[in-house]
Amino acid sequence: MARRTSSASRAQRNIREKIRRRGMRDLLVKLASLISTRPSKLSGPEIVDQATSYIMQLQKKTESLKKRRELLRGDHASSSRPRMLPIMNITHLDSFLEVNLICGLTNRNFMLYEIISVLEDEGAEVIDATQLIEGDRVIHIIKSKAIIPRIGFETSRVQERLQELVL
Repeated sequence: MARRTSSASRAQRNIREKIRRRGMRDLLVKLASLISTRPSKLSGPEIVDQATSYIMQLQKKTESLKKRRELLRGDHASSSRPRMLPIMNITHLDSFLEVNLICGLTNRNFMLYEIISVLEDEGAEVIDATQLIEGDRVIHIIKSKAIIPRIGFETSRVQERLQELVL
């Protein structure tokens, strides 16, 4: 009789373990779909590693944007220098590139189409471009992706060309 109960409890443990592994596999697939364009080609540790890297990049970007917001608002106590416009931030992640540009209404010496032209010249396809006016500032947000993802684009060259254009 003891043998039957131990084999029954072993079968129950095996079933619970299968359910747990299936649940973990489903969660890894969900995570992979959030961080990669080809989730089925990654192993579990690779998915976790990419997710960790992605989260760290997002944390750095968040801190950078918080500091920029403080400078723009003038909230930064240690900053005695005046606000410097235009401000440009370029974020590169895999084959995607996002350009955020803040400039003043009065000293705007370039047009949005010129920024888009630079991106297209460097091998990027613009997938979204937004221009917002807030107070005396104009905010440009341009999202693009590499036309050929395997080749991508050289972020430093894009940044150089845009800085020449903007400054």
